[in-house]
Amino acid sequence: MTPETNSKTEKKRITVNLEDIDFKVIEALEGVIASSFSSVINQMIREWINQNSERIMKMWGIDLAGIRRQVQAETKGLSIKKELEQLEKEIINQLPELFETINSISAAKLAEILEVNERTLENVIFGHRKDLLNVGLELSYENGLISKNK
Repeated sequence: MTPETNSKTEKKRITVNLEDIDFKVIEALEGVIASSFSSVINQMIREWINQNSERIMKMWGIDLAGIRRQVQAETKGLSIKKELEQLEKEIINQLPELFETINSISAAKLAEILEVNERTLENVIFGHRKDLLNVGLELSYENGLISKNK
């Protein structure tokens, strides 16, 4: 092939701005899923969060269940502190039954089972030793592993 023929067969490269495409998609959804541009974006965000809640919790360590409880507590006019204390009590009451069948488990896996943030679980284990002993559970924590002391 000669350089002259080669240039005729080459395809011309066209670049497209993704923001323009995003805008057109959102514009097309106006009136379909919501009535305004901002409403469409809000609805899309809501749907994305609902569909990706586990991913959000794992990737960024965000406790969606805790956030949901916090918002519900604020809506009811309750103190966030009271709500957190209630969550901690629920965790303390659930732990003895879980540790009937296991001797140790990773904090991450236990948090997943209890549907709480790992930090919330660690706060319960580190901050409520007496409460855990009162329900007959003596736990230790080492390198991300929670173990039942016999």
